[in-house]
Amino acid sequence: MTKRARQQGELESLILDALWGAEAAQSSGAEAGESGPALTSQQILDTVSPNGELALTTILTVLSRLVDKELATRKQGEGRQLLFSAAQSRERHTADLMLKIVAGADNPALAFSHFASGLSAADLKALRDSLA
Repeated sequence: MTKRARQQGELESLILDALWGAEAAQSSGAEAGESGPALTSQQILDTVSPNGELALTTILTVLSRLVDKELATRKQGEGRQLLFSAAQSRERHTADLMLKIVAGADNPALAFSHFASGLSAADLKALRDSLA
């Protein structure tokens, strides 16, 4: 994908996907609520740009913005190395986005109705089960 083809926010999404992917690959020994495993900026670059079309400075800039938005965390690693992880799970992030969207609706009940009408039978059952 070329720079011109990338839309605003797409690189943020790719980086978050890399962070969540590392979290999913983490062993199941982590405590609930712990952030996922930390990745270096180079590991993230290798994941989102395997062909080398992006620069490390670009990844660092986007990671800094994600930290500012509290979507990622940054901690000091060995030497000058910085380690990054997702601040919340993909599911929690998705729920927060959905809540923001519904909060902006003039008629939240109608928004929920339209949302539910687009769900598959299995997804609708899972929603009902989670509400019970």
